[in-house]
Amino acid sequence: MVRVIIDKLGTGHSDLFLKIDNFQTFSKTGDSYYLLDFLELTEERLEERDVNKQDALKYATSKLINYWNSRIGTESKEIFLPFDFQDEYVGGLLLKVTEEGFVTKYVYSDRIHGYEINQSVFDKLIEERKIEFMNEEPVEWLISYEQLQKGLSWSLEELKK
Repeated sequence: MVRVIIDKLGTGHSDLFLKIDNFQTFSKTGDSYYLLDFLELTEERLEERDVNKQDALKYATSKLINYWNSRIGTESKEIFLPFDFQDEYVGGLLLKVTEEGFVTKYVYSDRIHGYEINQSVFDKLIEERKIEFMNEEPVEWLISYEQLQKGLSWSLEELKK
């Protein structure tokens, strides 16, 4: 199961947590500093949706999970789910589709940076720069579609609280 959790008292740095509850258990801390930029959520767009400043991170994290779900639903054999938006790199989950589910690894690339990307240009930049993601951890997980959806649904429900 893959879950995304936020530090409700976070400051934009080290306030997102990615947890994989599968053998071998894994957790990663990420930055949300560029998350709203990635999702193209301006202050005006948040105001239009009646999202106050205190709930902006919860709202953006929900939008990130929805973005992941839209990527998971594609026909691609390899899917990158961005999670950690740093100045120096972007990290996230790389899913390789198999008959049993997704072979999942935590990877990153220092050829794309949190400050320069948004969801509209993300795939184009990966293709143009011929990004080959590097393994951050020497472990991978086999996660079923059902397990993945269960964890992401749980995360969305928690963010509503």
